[in-house]
Amino acid sequence: MLTFVIILTLSQIFITYLIFNREMHENIRKEQANDLLRLRLNSLKHEAELIRNDIDTTRILRHDLRHHYRLLYALLKDNDVDTALEHIRTQEAAIRDMRQI
Repeated sequence: MLTFVIILTLSQIFITYLIFNREMHENIRKEQANDLLRLRLNSLKHEAELIRNDIDTTRILRHDLRHHYRLLYALLKDNDVDTALEHIRTQEAAIRDMRQI
């Protein structure tokens, strides 16, 4: 009878250990999955910020380009071709300098 009780107790301890071990591995797997999701979320946030910056830069460039066209239009309308050509040369030089940076 004592042997039976000991075997039963050891069996219960072993089963408890197996259940605990399985749950511990499951928790580790879930933590790793959460870590991966956090990394992906941070990456997506970073990409979104880069896209927002690109949109802002594009808006600024469109704004500046619109003003350059208006200036050229006004200069050409007034037959001030030399000043218009000089403005174009200045802009080309600025673009060339940007490429070297």
